[in-house]
Amino acid sequence: MAPLETPPASQPSTDAQAGATQPGITTSTTPSAPVEAPLTDEQIVAVLDAANKKEIDEAQLAQTKAKHKDVKAYARVIAQHHTEAKAKQAKLIKKLGLTAADSDKSKQLADETQQAVDQLKALQGADFDQQFVALMVKDHQTTLDLLDRRVLPDAKNADLKAMVEKELRPTVEKHLKDAEALAQKLAPAATTAGTGAE
Repeated sequence: MAPLETPPASQPSTDAQAGATQPGITTSTTPSAPVEAPLTDEQIVAVLDAANKKEIDEAQLAQTKAKHKDVKAYARVIAQHHTEAKAKQAKLIKKLGLTAADSDKSKQLADETQQAVDQLKALQGADFDQQFVALMVKDHQTTLDLLDRRVLPDAKNADLKAMVEKELRPTVEKHLKDAEALAQKLAPAATTAGTGAE
């Protein structure tokens, strides 16, 4: 009987290895999944600033590199709206006497901005257009999620919360819808399967 028990003993190690891979998948796709400390208003300000800067930097690049006129027009709107949002936010911060304070989240956004801009710079023509629009969809989904899950629940100042809820969030949501519509418009030009809606 003892020899039969030995092979199963070696099996849990392979199960453990298989099990170890699966939790790894969850954490690698969602690095923000672990419990995070609530953001302070000062950190929220820095996060919003970093999010606006990301959109502005990517959109300014698209205004010069995009090939499709609709992509150029969308990039112009994104740059304008996020520049206005940044200015409004700066005015509010001054009024409230807040000072932006970096957090892991704002630093992460700054790193992502640099990576995204570098990747976009390497692309040309239709490849650039599609990558930019895909990035806009992803960015705005991520920002909405960030606003709903972290910024709005964590914001203490009523004016800051109101600005996010009444001005920033609806604008980000509209940008997302516009980016999704633009992605569909560009899709027939690509060789992606499943675009028989034309």
